[in-house]
Amino acid sequence: MENVISTASRAAGDRKRVFVGRQEELELFREVAGDTSQLGVFYVHGPGGVGKSSLLRRFVEEARGRGRTVVEVDGRWLDPSPAAFEAAVGAVPEASVLVIDTFERCQGLEEWLRERYLPALPHDTTVVVAGREAPSSDWYLDSAWDDTLHVIPLGDLTHEDALHLIRARGVPPHLHESVISFAGRYPLALSLTAAVVSRRMASSMDWEPTPNVVEMLLRRLVGTTPSPMHRHALEVCAHAMTTSEELLRDVFGEEDAVVLFEWLRGLPFVESGQEGVYPHDVVREALDSDLRWRDFTGYRKMHYAVRDYAVRQVRSASGPAVLMAARAANYLLHHGPFKMAYHSWRGNGEVYETPYRPQDRPTLLSMAATARDGAPVTDVEYWLERQPHAFRLYWNSATGEPLGFLAHLACEEFTAEDAAADPVVAALRRDHSEALPAPGSGVLRLARYLVQRDGKERPSPAFDLMRLTVLADWLRTDRLAWSGRVLSDRAFWEKEMAFLGHRTVDTGRTPDGRPHTVFVMDWQTLPVDLWLETLSRRMLFGPDTEAVTAPAAPETAPGTSPSGGPELSDEQWEEAVREVFRAWRHEDVLAASPLLRLLPAGTPRESLELLRGHVLETVESLRADLTTAKYHHALTATYLGRPTTQRGAAARLGTPFSTYRRHLDNGLAETTVRLRRRLTPQ
Repeated sequence: MENVISTASRAAGDRKRVFVGRQEELELFREVAGDTSQLGVFYVHGPGGVGKSSLLRRFVEEARGRGRTVVEVDGRWLDPSPAAFEAAVGAVPEASVLVIDTFERCQGLEEWLRERYLPALPHDTTVVVAGREAPSSDWYLDSAWDDTLHVIPLGDLTHEDALHLIRARGVPPHLHESVISFAGRYPLALSLTAAVVSRRMASSMDWEPTPNVVEMLLRRLVGTTPSPMHRHALEVCAHAMTTSEELLRDVFGEEDAVVLFEWLRGLPFVESGQEGVYPHDVVREALDSDLRWRDFTGYRKMHYAVRDYAVRQVRSASGPAVLMAARAANYLLHHGPFKMAYHSWRGNGEVYETPYRPQDRPTLLSMAATARDGAPVTDVEYWLERQPHAFRLYWNSATGEPLGFLAHLACEEFTAEDAAADPVVAALRRDHSEALPAPGSGVLRLARYLVQRDGKERPSPAFDLMRLTVLADWLRTDRLAWSGRVLSDRAFWEKEMAFLGHRTVDTGRTPDGRPHTVFVMDWQTLPVDLWLETLSRRMLFGPDTEAVTAPAAPETAPGTSPSGGPELSDEQWEEAVREVFRAWRHEDVLAASPLLRLLPAGTPRESLELLRGHVLETVESLRADLTTAKYHHALTATYLGRPTTQRGAAARLGTPFSTYRRHLDNGLAETTVRLRRRLTPQ
């Protein structure tokens, strides 16, 4: 018996040693539990693994230390009925503490507990209820609970408490950052990871989560899902920045989207925001890495579905929605090699953007002068006069103070007058003219000023917004031929900009004494849609993956059909036809179509028009049959008519979304068959 007591005492001491944080919650409990003049109810809620049971054990220790009787019951072992609950609890003595853990397993008793059971307890009882679900709003509607109920939502630990936890669990100091980078500040994830690391990796100089560790976390944090479709919805939710019902409709169809969205919204580790739902960071990382390891083909397909939806949203949005859509598209880089390095990922309304107004001129010029340590800002004044619409200002939402400004210039060419006023433009024209396209090639965009008031070029909510504005402009500008981004901190940004496909042009020091680097992109060589494909491949296969390039036109004798070379496979045909429809209004992307190899030689313009003609005639042929006419309508509404989203196309046709998707997929398949017969006659 003595050994049993000793073991129990040692276990209790170990638990107390590794318990960290939650000091405010403990102080509140001590205050309420010390007042026996009235009933006190704590309702602790949070996702699995956030530390509810650990906090309850500390509450129990505090109560017993005060000499109070403690009655404990666990919802996992209860039949969820009033009779079973009362039998499990038994008699509740006066001045006792009743602790109910895992209440989500008997959540249906909540109304009975509130209305019938708790009011019948002795008036000096302290009750602690802990579960994954937050209390229903009925608690707040009844004024009788105003002074009695204390709701405690549990979230992540602070960074210092997370470090304290893994130190207590024996993680070597040189592995602290890698463990926290993986597990975040989530108590269960930290504890499980620390247990693995301290046992097996103490002598290692680094640590990476293995599939077994990820699977263990998912089993504890997520559990099982109702069906493979629900699991896939959760994986989409983990990959996208936020998941809306519209995104789920795009992936799963009309009928399933509503059910899946409601299911996601009800999960304890999924939170709701302005744009949709999103999982806790630890769950997000575990789900994403598990799918990537377990089913890379499925992961790649899911990534493209989320990416294509996000890009369509950027291109179809208007007003303030453009930046939010750009943030969602940019978030996919979070799954790439750099993760947190080049974005703060903290923007949540604390900073907002406004177009430049004449009354902003003194504020803007003052920020420019401060950032340059008082050096002249005549070049900024020049562009303010020349292109005031290119300027954006960024403000602190809470205080209204200015934080920085952006100037994203647009022109067909840089003139001698521009060069005379701006030393960066002068250096581009004088020393790097080969980096600029010929006049008339298309639109040039120069992110000339990305200025924060403190002069620093580091990720922040304001700097993130500036970069999102530039990204959205790239995705939405017709005839984009060239872009540049002027930054002075080349050493910091060069690695990311190389990942983004930009070359480096050093323009030397300007009159303010700072070095300036222009990160340049030739969109004629790598059109935007091929650039997006390149980024996806680098995210999937590694940062050194070669850029996607347009295939060179085959050499053929004038007036003859191309011959020789490998034929397209069935899968290549299907993808080529889909790409033609997706790029219908983007000639630079159409110019890369492998289908052009099957056409008679001609000028690039002639070849594109010939390909479009074949496609239009093939789609038109679908109208001849009552069944395939539906396919014609879906293809025309989606790709060949006024630009819209797939949901918008379905609404335009007055067709349920799932039926529309079926018609669209069948239309693409039938068009592929007919176009193939047309272009490769036997």
